[in-house]
Amino acid sequence: MSLIEDLLELNLVERQLRGLQSRVGSAETFFNAQNRQMNELLQRKEELQTRRKQRQVAVSGFETDTKAMDERLEKLRNELNTAETTKQYSAFLEEMNTLKQTRGETDELALAEMSEIESIDEDMGTLEEAITERQTVLTRAATELEERKAEIAERVTELQRERDVKAAIIPESPLSTFTQCADDFDGDAMAHIEEIDKKRREYCCSSCNVNLPFNIVVQLLGNIESLTQCENCLRILYVTPELKAETIAK
Repeated sequence: MSLIEDLLELNLVERQLRGLQSRVGSAETFFNAQNRQMNELLQRKEELQTRRKQRQVAVSGFETDTKAMDERLEKLRNELNTAETTKQYSAFLEEMNTLKQTRGETDELALAEMSEIESIDEDMGTLEEAITERQTVLTRAATELEERKAEIAERVTELQRERDVKAAIIPESPLSTFTQCADDFDGDAMAHIEEIDKKRREYCCSSCNVNLPFNIVVQLLGNIESLTQCENCLRILYVTPELKAETIAK
């Protein structure tokens, strides 16, 4: 067979192989999307847990400060009752008033922190529900991905083996060109020439519909052992048997 005929056979296998792989690809894309969203939720959960710990540490610190101030106030009350001079009494009273004010401010700060903890707990509850729902979807996506892989595994192996055999008989340079086109166009590496107008000898690429000069048709008819690519889409061009018969008949 000619180079073009070998490439057409390879192209047929390539399209089948990539078609099967695309079925897995869509399932894999869905799974990856769900997994990414799950990771984002888990990261958000970790951030909330860190914030909660920080708030709890602050509350504990305020409680320790409050306890110390209460103990000092109790001591000052006792000292106030035993003050021997007006100056001592005034000093104890002034310190008590300052402590009471500081204690009130500390209580407000502690309440603000506890309010923030309650808000975080509400967010955590909503987040846990979202994580549970996402885990259900993620599990289903993982199952579907594995099922699709199992469904096509045997056929993919057969096609891959067939592709390797067909690729082995094609020279390195045209095979490299074919592989590049297949990668660029998801397996659709080749395009046939379509006849637009017989009388005017107008032709185009069947893939991108860009007009092709008649000399390309002549070139493909005369030399089927070299590659000609569409100048626009870069797919490998070929002439169908039907068009070849019509052109020669002319």
